[in-house]
Amino acid sequence: MKPWVLVSVGVLVLVMVSPPDLCQAQETETLVSLLISKLSGLWHNGQVDFMGHTCHYSYRPTISRWQLYYNGKMWCPGWAPFSGSSKTLSSSGAVENATRDFVRKALESNLISKEQAAAWLNK
Repeated sequence: MKPWVLVSVGVLVLVMVSPPDLCQAQETETLVSLLISKLSGLWHNGQVDFMGHTCHYSYRPTISRWQLYYNGKMWCPGWAPFSGSSKTLSSSGAVENATRDFVRKALESNLISKEQAAAWLNK
């Protein structure tokens, strides 16, 4: 099991095991709700129209050397037989770098022109 999952479950258990009174129970529910909201926001999947094609992207958290990273992925089924990938410290950077990786591979495979690629690679 991943370390961050164990830590998250441990925090939730500690919060839930403490004997709450009525007011504290409401605070605990709010805290648990907030924790679940934050944790679920670490994963994301989406769809985008990219250069006239329907493409998908995703990012998910991972822990490496006790630091939170995001693995990003972008792929366009039916257009390209490959996907772009990345590993960064930010969720938005994961998608952006995965898109750049995808564009580099699309250029190498002659799916797009240098002019089309330049808009994405020169950022």
